[in-house]
Amino acid sequence: MSPRRKIVMLALLCALSLVPTYEAVGAPLRYGWERVDNLNIFFREAGSEHATTLVLLHGYPASSIQYDKLMSQLASTLHVIAPDYPAFGFSDAPDRTEYRYTFDHISETVRHFLMAHGIHRYGLYMQDYGVPVGFRLMAGAPEEVAFIIVQNGVIHLDGFPAAQNPDGELRSHWRNRNAAVDARRAAYAAGLAYPTPGNWSEDDRVSPEVMLVMRDSVQRPGVAAARNDLWHDYGDNVAHYPQWQALLKRLARPVLVIWGSRDEYFTVPGAIAYLRDAPAAEVHIIDSTHFASMEDPDLVAPIVRAFVVRHALAAPPNGGSPGPQPTQR
Repeated sequence: MSPRRKIVMLALLCALSLVPTYEAVGAPLRYGWERVDNLNIFFREAGSEHATTLVLLHGYPASSIQYDKLMSQLASTLHVIAPDYPAFGFSDAPDRTEYRYTFDHISETVRHFLMAHGIHRYGLYMQDYGVPVGFRLMAGAPEEVAFIIVQNGVIHLDGFPAAQNPDGELRSHWRNRNAAVDARRAAYAAGLAYPTPGNWSEDDRVSPEVMLVMRDSVQRPGVAAARNDLWHDYGDNVAHYPQWQALLKRLARPVLVIWGSRDEYFTVPGAIAYLRDAPAAEVHIIDSTHFASMEDPDLVAPIVRAFVVRHALAAPPNGGSPGPQPTQR
């Protein structure tokens, strides 16, 4: 068995062994809007503001609601906060002629959101779209990021089968925008239905409220087109992968990777690939999906809590002592 495979298997056993002994303890969340760049940015927050901060960055097509249950379980250990990007969740959705829907711009808005909250030292929890947003935050101010958690989000093509073919539909669309791709995605958004017994099942493990927020958010005027702009910009993320891999190698930060093994879009090789850039990373492959933190918070929460405790990441308060200072490589 290769060292990498052994690490993954040991991590999986560790994760599974934690679940039966973990008793979920919920804490109430606080909700609000922060005025940032002339936009109302919605956020969820929990825990003491004197504890170490964990910023949770959501994926597509969800919003901060995907972290609601996980944040409640982590609030006894960390100060947790999760914003909705512009045109997602309950945040404002400015017209695409007034706001550039690019990952650079979204990341800038998130950075200004953190500044408005006085958050200057934090850990990152990144899933899907949250990974390119978070790595831009790291690249811009690496000294602010104390630790890194990735869940089903890639910076390697290993875990992104749909993008591996340079001449495939995705890569071609990112080079030369394809109106048919835009139309297909817009039609999907328009076709999302109000949750009813006929189109929702308890087996989905996603609450009807989550589906309702996703539907109502994307069906606001102009949002489908704005999100298509952002998806077309995703090719810029792929171009940044080598830079982000080098950044991860250069930074000696504690790294945790959690991966739902039943994710067919971002596949398990994407989790293992992080070990090339962060050999000391903890990698946990769990029996879940692309949205593991939302569908299986009882699996994800104990892994995060154990990681935080093991690295003494919950000790320093935000705004106080910056905590352990990793040696630069």
